Amino acid sequence: MVLKKIPFRKSLKALTLLLTSMLIATASAAVYYSITMEPKVTTTALFVKFVSAGDTPGGSTVNDAWCRLLLKSYPNATLTYEQAVNISNTDSGAHSVRLRHINISPSSGSSDVGNFTRIKFYLLNENGVEQTTFEYTTTGNSWNTPATTSYYSIPGNTKWIIKAETLSPAGASIGIECNIQIAVDVQE
Repeated sequence: MVLKKIPFRKSLKALTLLLTSMLIATASAAVYYSITMEPKVTTTALFVKFVSAGDTPGGSTVNDAWCRLLLKSYPNATLTYEQAVNISNTDSGAHSVRLRHINISPSSGSSDVGNFTRIKFYLLNENGVEQTTFEYTTTGNSWNTPATTSYYSIPGNTKWIIKAETLSPAGASIGIECNIQIAVDVQE
């Protein structure tokens, strides 16, 4: 019996082409290149920062990027700090800020939460006009934390005011502390 050479050659060619294309596809998939990024980070002064104000409580710490306000709360009486701390924009251009809740302790579920009724912060412009509020209230032993505010534009070379109000119920225990962390987000 005589084998035909023509179909064998076509099959061999097809197999060779198939293997060659697979090799090329595999090699192509492994080709890549790199690009380079070289950031340069420079320390600089803050444009928007905290500054002590007329009613910043004694013993408070006020730094450019961080402040700790030692506020009080009286049973059955609203205590108001008209100028608890300032937010100063030292740049010639406007920058926007917002208030955002981070943390509060004692946490909800603790009986100590019931020693507070309200802790409210007001963002006032340079003329004392209210821009927004940021209020913590309680329901029993649970906190009702505020939603993040919108952004508000502080014009260049101005100081805005953070006003604070505190209130505790008539039967509040003396000496109970509440620690709040609030972020003041700044858009450059």
